[in-house]
Amino acid sequence: MPAKINNKILIMDDSLALLKIMSQTLRQNGYEVETAVNGVIGLQKIETFHPKLAIIDIMMPEMDGYEAAKKIKNNYPDTNIVIFSAQPAAVVEKQAFAAGADLFLQKPVREPILLGIAKKYTVTDVAEGDEEKETTLHYEADQPYIVHIRTCYFCGCNNVNFFVPRPEAYEESWESGLFPKYTAKEGFLKWDFMRTMVGVCPSCLFASYDINDFAIDPRHTSFPYSGDAKRILSRGIAARKKMIGVENTDTIFSNPNRPIQRVIESFLLAEKGGNGLVIGDKDGVYCDIGYYTTMYAVLKYAQNQDKIEYQNNLRESIELFSNQLKIQSTSRITRAKTYYFLIALNMATGASIRANELKQDLENFYRKTGGASDASYEERIWNERLLYIWKEGVNPDKIRELW
Repeated sequence: MPAKINNKILIMDDSLALLKIMSQTLRQNGYEVETAVNGVIGLQKIETFHPKLAIIDIMMPEMDGYEAAKKIKNNYPDTNIVIFSAQPAAVVEKQAFAAGADLFLQKPVREPILLGIAKKYTVTDVAEGDEEKETTLHYEADQPYIVHIRTCYFCGCNNVNFFVPRPEAYEESWESGLFPKYTAKEGFLKWDFMRTMVGVCPSCLFASYDINDFAIDPRHTSFPYSGDAKRILSRGIAARKKMIGVENTDTIFSNPNRPIQRVIESFLLAEKGGNGLVIGDKDGVYCDIGYYTTMYAVLKYAQNQDKIEYQNNLRESIELFSNQLKIQSTSRITRAKTYYFLIALNMATGASIRANELKQDLENFYRKTGGASDASYEERIWNERLLYIWKEGVNPDKIRELW
C-alpha cells in the first residue's frame, strides 16, 4: 500500500496577497487549499474541509492565531498546526507552541520550506516494507562517487545532494593525522573528496558531513532531535544565511567542484547549525561539532598558511571534543572517534604530555569494559587510525596537501 495522504491544507492570514501566493504555490503542487482571513472563518471552514494541516498567522482580527490553534488542537487533534509570524521568534515562539503548534516559522516563508512542510504534515502513514527507498543518481563506471538524494529532516526539502565515495574507487590514507586523503585507483576519475564532505540543504542551510542526519525517503521527515533543538535551528536559518552572505546557494552547495571558500563556509554552516543540536538527543553531537571546527581550521590553514590562527582554532576544537567525554551516555564508537581526534589534536598543537594522558585514559576505559575484543568494525577502524598516528605523528605540512 502507498503512503496515506490527506493533502488538504487550510491557511489563515489577514493578508489577501499572502493567501493568494501561498495557496497558488500549494495548489500547483497538488494540494487542496482553503483560506480564511481570521480565526473565526477558519474554524468554520475546518468543520467541513477537514484539513490535515492548518497554517495560521498570529495577528488576525476577531480571533488571533493563538486562540484558533488552541481550539483546533482541542477539537481536531489529528490536524497538524504550523504557526507563522513576522514578529521575532524570541517574542512569540514560546506562546505559539503553548497554543498547540507543531512548528513555528518566521515570515516570510520561502517556497521550498512551504512545500517541505506541506509534504511533511500531510503524510499520515507509510506502508510496511516501503519505509526506506534510497534515491541515487545514475553514475558512470569510472565515476568515483555516488550522489544520494536525501530529505532535510528540518525543513523537508527533498533535494539535498550527498556525495558518497565508492569504496572500490579510492585508497584511503590518514597520514595527515586529522582527516583522510583519498587517492583514485586505476580506472577511476580523480575527485577531490574534501570539496563535498558536507551536505548542505539548499533551503534552510542545515549542514552535516553525516549522511544519517538526512532522511532516506522524502516522506520521512520527522526530526531526530529534541523539539528545543529544532526550534533553535528554526531561529538560526536567517543567521546562517547572513553569516555566509549568500542568498541563492542551491547550485553552489551541490557542486562537486565548489571552490575552497565555499567549502570553508559549508563547514562553518555545519558548526553553527550543530550548536543548535547540543541540547538535542543525538549521540556524539559535541564530537560532530568538533569535527566541523577542526575541518574549518584545516581548510583555513591550507588557504592562508597562518599557523598561529591554525593552532588557536585547533585548541577550540579540543574543548569541544573534551565536552563529549563528559557525557556518560556516549557510545563506544563515538568515544573511540573522540579519543582519536583529541589525541591527534593535542599532538598537532605540541601537547604531547596531554596526548599521552588521553591514550592512557582510553586504555583504562577498555580495561574497565572488558577490553576491545568485542569492538564493532567502525570502532576498530578508529582505534587502528589512532595506533597509526601514534606511531607516525601528526605533520602540519601533510595537512596543507589535503587541498
